[in-house]
Amino acid sequence: MDEIKTYQSRKVIWINYDEMLEGKMPESDWICLMTSSESKPNSDKFDKFTRNAIKHGILEFKGHGEFGELLHDWFDETMVIMETMENHSEIDVMTTWHNNESLADAFWQCFFATCLPETTDYDKLKIVCTDLDGKNRNVELTDYLNRFEQGWLPKD
Repeated sequence: MDEIKTYQSRKVIWINYDEMLEGKMPESDWICLMTSSESKPNSDKFDKFTRNAIKHGILEFKGHGEFGELLHDWFDETMVIMETMENHSEIDVMTTWHNNESLADAFWQCFFATCLPETTDYDKLKIVCTDLDGKNRNVELTDYLNRFEQGWLPKD
């Protein structure tokens, strides 16, 4: 788990996906941006991630890349199974997908286009980023944050 930088009072954290599968993630008030484009993710591992993320207080999940919509759908399916078949209380996690957007655009939305519950502690809100293809994107994300600080906006 690497803290990259704080922007708009939100800590940006990089966590390798394998660490997330082990349950290494924030305990509350976080948004996850997950990207994947090289190979189809493993559904059983992703189900494990989803359950861990819900247990650890995820507020919003953004699937990005070629498999962004698939990740979004799998996250939603797991929530429905938990609520309807496993008698879990209502799960209030917003999910979105970003297949045809750049990583910079999807990352920007973690700061300016979120749908968070009223109970969100904005002083403790974190943006957690990971790449299912195993790429470390710390340098890339730091570059985007520097561009955001200079006023960069998505094209649309």
